[in-house]
Amino acid sequence: MKRATRTKAIGAISAGLLSLVVVGCGRGDSAQAGGDGSGDGSCTVAFSQESLGFEWMVENSRDMKAAVEDAGCEFIQADAEGDPAKQLQDVRDLLSRQPDLLVVRPVTFEPLAPVPGLAEEAGVPLIVVDRALPGTPGEGQYKAFLTIDFVETGQLVAESVVKGLTEKNGSPTGRIVHITGTSGASPVLDEQEGIDQVLADNPGIEEVAQCDGNYSREPGRQCMEDLLQRFGAGEIDGVIADNDEMALGAIAAIRAAGRDELLGWIWGKDAQRTGLQAILDGEMRMTISTPPQFGELTMQTWQDVQDGSLEETTQLLPKTVYEADSDQARQGIQERIDELTELGIDCC
Repeated sequence: MKRATRTKAIGAISAGLLSLVVVGCGRGDSAQAGGDGSGDGSCTVAFSQESLGFEWMVENSRDMKAAVEDAGCEFIQADAEGDPAKQLQDVRDLLSRQPDLLVVRPVTFEPLAPVPGLAEEAGVPLIVVDRALPGTPGEGQYKAFLTIDFVETGQLVAESVVKGLTEKNGSPTGRIVHITGTSGASPVLDEQEGIDQVLADNPGIEEVAQCDGNYSREPGRQCMEDLLQRFGAGEIDGVIADNDEMALGAIAAIRAAGRDELLGWIWGKDAQRTGLQAILDGEMRMTISTPPQFGELTMQTWQDVQDGSLEETTQLLPKTVYEADSDQARQGIQERIDELTELGIDCC
């Protein structure tokens, strides 16, 4: 297990997990408000969530709700269900309620370009988390962007691919396929940029095909099935998946097709418990944590905005690389699995 360095990284991620509360979503009004009205009513934070389709997103919303209510504010949420058009309408609905703060985790990049302008028109401060939106943090009502360095994530994955295929083939050569997250989402674009940067220095390794797995296990499995039909045994050396859910779907397809030569040559992301176990089981090569805990940082950033003390309008959460390349690393992976098991969660 290796820890990468970060600019203004926020520590004590696991501490935030200990205060998780369940989010109520889709209460039937136009904004699909979540929350139970907790808080003293002195402030309201509206959260436009990309989707609640798998556990990372659920944890992201739980953590945001906990942090908002710990600050004494009411939390309302809208679930865009992965639809950019719905998310734009959700944002309009949330802004019509005149919250004190709007937090948005976007579905995709370009289709959500109007969001900063909508916040500006409504006079509501905007903080964007995880995925980017067009616009400049720190200008007007667009106060801050809180994220993870996804370009670096792509670089770290590609560096592990180079190392692995060098071990496998005796030199940095080989052919890989890539199951991507949702097309057009900023992490997908940024991670690809990082991968391309590393592979440009290693021309013997070629990314020969991509498939959009929508960050979900079943689409990831279907992608892998299609790729296995396209590339026979010996024609590809490994698989990059933009999250562990898709990597696990790919593993299922590989096993069903009897293509066990690819097991152990799968690179994931998110460091969920089942992905970490797959590394210990020899099915995956590497994963990287993608912490969903943006709540504490969001509320602290908003406080800094109100105090006039905010210095960094773009801030990064830390992440950890997990690769079972030593006994110590394997022990670290097992300890993280045990920690997630004790918390009763699978993800991140």
